[in-house]
Amino acid sequence: MRKIIRVGLLITFGIFLANSQVRAERAVAAIRGTADGSLVSGEVTFEETEDALKITADLTNVPPGKHGFHIHEYGSCENEAKAAGGHYNPHSVPHGHLATDGFENAHAGDLGNIDIKSDGTGKLETLIPGLSVSKGQYSVAGRTVIVHEKEDDFGQPTGNAGARTGCGTIAIAA
Repeated sequence: MRKIIRVGLLITFGIFLANSQVRAERAVAAIRGTADGSLVSGEVTFEETEDALKITADLTNVPPGKHGFHIHEYGSCENEAKAAGGHYNPHSVPHGHLATDGFENAHAGDLGNIDIKSDGTGKLETLIPGLSVSKGQYSVAGRTVIVHEKEDDFGQPTGNAGARTGCGTIAIAA
């Protein structure tokens, strides 16, 4: 009898595990132009994986070339995205490229550049260990993603990437 109960419990537990879905936390930023009449648009998604935060960007109507691509500290795109504040930099470290320089040598929002093709479209996909959607010291939800007018040259203090041409607030997705 005990063996039957144990087998029954194991089967029930197995069915429970098979039917329960562990969903990774996800956030989205809808990118819009910062100037009146701008057609800059796109979407940036943030999805937690087992080892890193996967960031995927898909932009349209951006001038061709490389453009600085950063997470900024505040969740507002008002005033041509000046309300977004500076790069997300919780430890007051120098500007760099987070993927290669790490949190000790780059702002937590220093994602580098996105390359835009001649047709005005650009895609970027990167994995950043240590960033998260909403947990821990390097969470991105409630901040903004900024697309800058020029290439980030990784100079100090913020990469010389110029004005903010696209902006989106990072919001947790259901």
